[in-house]
Amino acid sequence: MTTTRTSWTLALSLATLVALPSCKKEATTPPDGSAGGDAAAGSNDGGGGNGGNEGASEEPLTADSFEEAMQARQGDVADCFAQAKEAKPDLAGKLALDVTVAGDGSVSSIKFTDTSTIKEASITSCIEEKAKGWKFNKPSDGNPMTLGYSLNLS
Repeated sequence: MTTTRTSWTLALSLATLVALPSCKKEATTPPDGSAGGDAAAGSNDGGGGNGGNEGASEEPLTADSFEEAMQARQGDVADCFAQAKEAKPDLAGKLALDVTVAGDGSVSSIKFTDTSTIKEASITSCIEEKAKGWKFNKPSDGNPMTLGYSLNLS
């Protein structure tokens, strides 16, 4: 009985290890549409990151590319969180937001949702300010696109 259970556990573990690499995305084009390099570099520069390199090769904004781009911008969120935490050392919780990306790839609005447990004005205003410089791939139809993102901060 123990040998059978061990075999199934080993087989399940092996199957999980084999399946995990297939879940990762290949790096093709940086999510912010820049011409290469570190995707997070320049995300705080206030925009202008395309420098005329807008062409047919830019992938349209998708939920996956948005997720990747937001992960690259977690440094901005971490900076805002660190500043807010200095004033409130016990600050922790979930931050959930809806980001509306305009037809040109810029952020047209950010709304912090009701599922956020962090309601601190200093962190939300800081993130809103940093988001003014964020750039995403353009939505395929040129219309604004609203996507949700959440993170747990502690």
